[in-house]
Amino acid sequence: MENKKNILTKLEDGVLVITINRDERRNAIDPETSAEMEEILNAAEDDMSVRAIVITGAGSRSFCSGEDLAAYDDNGTCQTIMAHGFAGITERISAKPIIAACNGTAVAGGLEIALACDIIVASEEARFGLSEVKVGFLATSGGLIRLPNVIPRKVATEMVLTGKLISAQRAYEVGLVNHVVPKNEVLEKALELAKLIAKNAPLSLKLSKQIFHVATQSSFEDAQRFCNVCWDYIEKTEDAIEGPKAFLEKREPNWKGR
Repeated sequence: MENKKNILTKLEDGVLVITINRDERRNAIDPETSAEMEEILNAAEDDMSVRAIVITGAGSRSFCSGEDLAAYDDNGTCQTIMAHGFAGITERISAKPIIAACNGTAVAGGLEIALACDIIVASEEARFGLSEVKVGFLATSGGLIRLPNVIPRKVATEMVLTGKLISAQRAYEVGLVNHVVPKNEVLEKALELAKLIAKNAPLSLKLSKQIFHVATQSSFEDAQRFCNVCWDYIEKTEDAIEGPKAFLEKREPNWKGR
């Protein structure tokens, strides 16, 4: 997978690392960067060698500062919403596990990108917030929907209405992030988790994520019916045969993704 103008990629041991490479703009997303993210994530979805994805930002100041306000045209528009949402991710139901390695501040659209990921690893120095109210905007790329479903509603309400940022430690305490580590260990920790995930059965990962999504949108009964459909499908796959066989033979499974 090739690097883009504003996005760097590296694939190793089944883990694709995507770096938003606009440190001079605090890794803000302009239309070009958003389109590059959309293209890279689309390619990753179709690439069987990609088992997990890590998204991070260049430098140590910002993971992503959201939409690049300097990119707005004279008509007050900035086309950063792609087929799969802001930065190609906020409306994406990805088959691949995605980890946000928040090396610095994740604010506005930057937090919305992180919220769209499955796991968040944060630098001790990172801060998080939805600051859209400070500039007359709305966090409509998932922030206002996901945040109150991830952390206590009252905490989310205060964050949204004040636009204030919270520390990484506070984010951990309220359940927004999974891990807080020293700033020079953020990517290392994210890669550690991603490599653990990448060892698991691709179809099991994909369907587990889909069931999680359905469970948040449906009644328990409907979600359980979907679980049953998924089980009926997966128990007939090659990987469902390979997994127990490898376990009994005390070896690593050779997943086929089918």
